[in-house]
Amino acid sequence: MRTKQSREQAETGVTFTDLPSDPIYTLGLDTPPAWIVSPLTSPYDLDNLQLSTVTSPIHVSFQLKQLLIEGHARELSNAPPRGLQLQLTRNGIEVSDTLVMANLGYMQFKVTPGVYDLSIRPGRGSEVYELESTGTTGWYSEKVNVTGTEVTLASFEGMTVLPRFTRRKGMEMADVLSEAPVATGQVGAVWSR
Repeated sequence: MRTKQSREQAETGVTFTDLPSDPIYTLGLDTPPAWIVSPLTSPYDLDNLQLSTVTSPIHVSFQLKQLLIEGHARELSNAPPRGLQLQLTRNGIEVSDTLVMANLGYMQFKVTPGVYDLSIRPGRGSEVYELESTGTTGWYSEKVNVTGTEVTLASFEGMTVLPRFTRRKGMEMADVLSEAPVATGQVGAVWSR
């Protein structure tokens, strides 16, 4: 392996010789789970390389595009708020969004390192829920009225958050995946027998 370093990037090269040419090979990187990496340049399909069709050395550049902020969202009852839409914003602009899964409340954002604000996306979810804690310091993180809504990704290892949500008053039984009741023009009508 040879390495040539500059101030802008480090180039690494690997050479394999005398490989059998009949099998189909896959060329990829073994990266940390939080990395989202893709090839920048490649003249070949890197998942289906057959060396018998390759006529010259294969040169591929990979790019670390984003990192994952992932975690598990929950309500006070520890049930996942399934279907709740969340977003990360920077300076008021949405950068990434996610949907809380029913399976253990799993969620993930794809972002670059930086400081973001975690919030519920406008819509049905924000009618039903309030963000109680960003969960940046673990399961029992302080409430947002103490810590704020900031989430800081400062590591190439990604980040795990465990946000906690509370239901708004009157929404104790509401389902975020169903539409709110539609007004029929009969508001305030009383029926009696």
